[in-house]
Amino acid sequence: MTVCSIVIVDAGPLKTLAYSGRIDLLLRCGVPVQVSDMVVQEIKNGQQFLGNTIALAFIEGHLGKGITLALTGVPAIADKLAQLNVDPGDESIRRLIARLDEATDGNEYALLVSEDDRLMKTADLSGMTYFLTTRPFLLEMEKRGLVDNAESLMLIAERAAVAAGEGPGRGQLKRKREWSSPPRRNALAQPFPGKKNADPDFS
Repeated sequence: MTVCSIVIVDAGPLKTLAYSGRIDLLLRCGVPVQVSDMVVQEIKNGQQFLGNTIALAFIEGHLGKGITLALTGVPAIADKLAQLNVDPGDESIRRLIARLDEATDGNEYALLVSEDDRLMKTADLSGMTYFLTTRPFLLEMEKRGLVDNAESLMLIAERAAVAAGEGPGRGQLKRKREWSSPPRRNALAQPFPGKKNADPDFS
């Protein structure tokens, strides 16, 4: 793992960014991006929704070009886990966090991006992990000069989701709580490297 990597542990941020028309922002942070194999499976299972289709096309189009899959092995045993009353998504997150904690050396850390605020109540974020929900991510992109208005993007995403038949229950604008927490072993760690207005080239 590098000094920082973005790890998508929930389909929500991908769908919100897709509906906002700015899913490209994931690759404009100047850091590697990992997407959980369980998240990819969830997106594939919901391709009746436009946001999932856009997100899947983006991931597949950038595999090996800024995006890698974070393999947990959970999709292969998802049905068995469900029979044991274990949520496959939660299990994949637990496995990823354990792996990230093992990979850190005190200077490295990862941004876990999710829209499920329940994660902060159930996950053991004991290592160099930094939890971020979508709105703080977009606000950081605004600070870096990569978007004009983060709140307008959230509104665009909400309206697009409703128009696609996926609302109004998605609730991008009605999150129970937004999170932007520093790694627990290093409160001074910065989530994104480089200058605020950095805009790395990508294809």
